[in-house]
Amino acid sequence: MATILDVGQYITELLPGVDKMKLYKLCYFSQGWHLAWTGKPLFADEFEGWRHGPVSPQLRHHTEAAAKGYTVAEVPGGESARLSAYEAAVVARTVEFYGKQKSTDLSELSHGAAWQATRSGLAPDNPGTNVLSLANIRDEFSELLHAQTSRPSAPAINQISPDTTTDDMISQAIALEKEWDPVFDLLATR
Repeated sequence: MATILDVGQYITELLPGVDKMKLYKLCYFSQGWHLAWTGKPLFADEFEGWRHGPVSPQLRHHTEAAAKGYTVAEVPGGESARLSAYEAAVVARTVEFYGKQKSTDLSELSHGAAWQATRSGLAPDNPGTNVLSLANIRDEFSELLHAQTSRPSAPAINQISPDTTTDDMISQAIALEKEWDPVFDLLATR
């Protein structure tokens, strides 16, 4: 599984000179859309409900020293090559969709139900350290998926090579079914 540092590094490659706030929000949106499209997290790193939206303390810690003022040229410890083709496509679609917006606008967009749940009872100026639950993030982005609003388009999950044999396709289908079993189990309970 990729880490948020890998995702952050890939974003710096797609958007050279990205500012810190935009980087943090694009990582959050990438996680949210990956959860909505697959039912699984893109990375295991957590987000906290900070004043200006979700922030990963792990990502912030690694980018603070590397940042030049407000911009981040690279994420120390991150390697975009660790992303699978699908993971990279999710991040690229997310950046393509949100990347031209101002950081402050992305901050506002990140103040959805998952973030609001962590801010309940906190004063507006409280920095906040409550962790956003993956279930809340998934639910929020799943609702956006079904809303009549614009959103990034999901990449294709698997591409079949023309050289793939029937046995290879059957093996891939069985592996994919096993991979999706937890999602199917979750859906069966709804």
